[in-house]
Amino acid sequence: MGNPIRDIGNRVMMMFARGVLRGVNDANGRQQLQVELLKGELRDGVERMQNYGFTSHPLGGDVAFAAVGGNREQGIVLVIDDRRYRIPMQAGEVAMYDDLGNKIELLRDMVKVTAVIKAQIVAPEIEIIGNVKIQGNIESNGMITNNGKRVDSTHTHSNSGAGVPN
Repeated sequence: MGNPIRDIGNRVMMMFARGVLRGVNDANGRQQLQVELLKGELRDGVERMQNYGFTSHPLGGDVAFAAVGGNREQGIVLVIDDRRYRIPMQAGEVAMYDDLGNKIELLRDMVKVTAVIKAQIVAPEIEIIGNVKIQGNIESNGMITNNGKRVDSTHTHSNSGAGVPN
């Protein structure tokens, strides 16, 4: 029979580990990972806990692994960090980002959205309160109303001569 104090100490030491992400299975309700903890200690099917409302499919990186009761067979991944894509922030700032350079940054002086590809907002109605500055072209295929007046392809000015559309 082993030393009970040493056995408890070993279990406590095995409860948390740092590792490397080796693979991701995102086909099920909860993401399952393959992680390498100690050299040669490969764990398959490790569940990844994610915060409600936020999800990602990581490409790689470092993991924080927790083993329930020190049993490595009952482990979960709590955090994944991939320093290759992390963006530097000032104290108090927050960001969401990906490997392509798309970002939503809550900065000290502004909220900044950067899309390296096409950005799309899908909503039945969008309301912007404040001044709007647009650098670039505007294309519209619907009706525009300004101060209650309709401004579209049927809009005419009575003082433009013969009522020719402007």
